[in-house]
Amino acid sequence: MKAPTQLDQDTLAVLIWCKHNAAPREISYRDIAAGIGLAHGSHRLQQAVRQARIAAEHSGHRLERFYRSHDPARRGEYVTRFNLSGRGDEHSSRDAMFTSRAALVAMHDARRSNEYESKNVNSVAREAFGDIASITGGCITMMTGVTGLGKFAHDIGAKYKAVCERMSQLEAELAEARGGTTEGRPASAAG
Repeated sequence: MKAPTQLDQDTLAVLIWCKHNAAPREISYRDIAAGIGLAHGSHRLQQAVRQARIAAEHSGHRLERFYRSHDPARRGEYVTRFNLSGRGDEHSSRDAMFTSRAALVAMHDARRSNEYESKNVNSVAREAFGDIASITGGCITMMTGVTGLGKFAHDIGAKYKAVCERMSQLEAELAEARGGTTEGRPASAAG
């Protein structure tokens, strides 16, 4: 068995400190740094916290994403919360919903870019990009179909689609205002 690395030791220190001191209050990088004896803002601390988030999952715990605190005493400082297994609350559900929405936006972007590349005649792997676009679309459909959460997840997709449609409309209006040109070329030559 190999000896634990410095990162392993730092990660363990973060987990132990969080388990005994954090739940269920907000904690910042500054709190964690003071608790385990690492410099605030150090790369070593940031790596340990990232690894602790992954390690906490294996034990059924959750180290939430960092967000700006709403506590006036912390004045917008970035904080997180450590939740022990089975002890989540409305804050942890909000965190889960936020990360789900972010994942949906990323999946919409991935689907669009892969769909584009699957239609690109100069693509290195049109069929593979088409498969990825199709699979990503299926994931989006599955996530938005989850009973109870689908409405919230779908709202972000609908808003994003509306923004894209409005951008297309504005681009068409701009082309029309230029006298029927697209990107500085006559419309007949743009095709």
